Amino acid sequence: MNKKIFITHGDIILDKIYNDKLELINQDGGGCNWNDIYNLSLMGEKCYAFGSCGNDEEGKIALESLTKAGVNTNNIIIEEKPTNIMNIVIPNKNLEDDSIMHSWYNPITLDYTMNFSKNLPTSIPKKLEKYESYIILDKFLPINLEFVNNIKNKKVCLDIGHIRFFEHFTRQYLLNFFKLANYIQLNDNVVPLLFERLRVKSLVELYKLLNPELMVLTKGKRGAEYVYREDGEIKIDFESPSVIIDIVDSSGAGDAFFSTTLREFAYTDKIDTRFIKNTFELANKSSREIIMQIGSRISKPT
Repeated sequence: MNKKIFITHGDIILDKIYNDKLELINQDGGGCNWNDIYNLSLMGEKCYAFGSCGNDEEGKIALESLTKAGVNTNNIIIEEKPTNIMNIVIPNKNLEDDSIMHSWYNPITLDYTMNFSKNLPTSIPKKLEKYESYIILDKFLPINLEFVNNIKNKKVCLDIGHIRFFEHFTRQYLLNFFKLANYIQLNDNVVPLLFERLRVKSLVELYKLLNPELMVLTKGKRGAEYVYREDGEIKIDFESPSVIIDIVDSSGAGDAFFSTTLREFAYTDKIDTRFIKNTFELANKSSREIIMQIGSRISKPT
């Protein structure tokens, strides 16, 4: 029996994708942590969603997307509120990794489209306590921390992809939260502010401060850096992609990379150069598949 489960926690999100003429061209479930759990479920893992969803059409679409992928959504609370919406505008030309706009405001009406719940679950059912839980988070609110602290047999996995989710917290709060992590993924956009907030000057210094089992810094087309310990010594491996392709939509590329890496991390007995090379090849392949399509989720098992 598979004794590992993958869990995420937070508010359900719907992605609405517009072209450069602000025409709606696609909508589907979104949000880094929800994309991660969706991807892992399609990979054959047992996945559970804990959180809140609005009682509206957007919520139905987002929730149904998770359910169809095999994610257990029995612990999602349906509330009388609008579902959170991430608005994504894709330019028509000269597309680069950072040229897609992600906003909490509707690009046409300029209405604010995020309505975070204060009614999230704070624990898991007792029947799930027998499993080793891999908890995926991309937000670091006190209620997320409470949820993490209420789970005993766990590995905490942080997908730190946006500064807006940590920029308002104090250094001590972030340390208390991030030091719980076993696996951390960062990207180029968040590193400068995170270094400043935690008062470090390098990835190795950050790794020493937080002491996870594995830390990954993704750099888009420039590959990724991995920091880990081998025989007590801190190692840094850099991997770059052998295949560079044109980008259709980079939304979800980091999430595909995260979920693929997390799956390999969950089942390895040893993190070393061989593990890094094999994992990067798989994760980079998943990311390539994502950026060749519109939408932020893988479309088939990896």
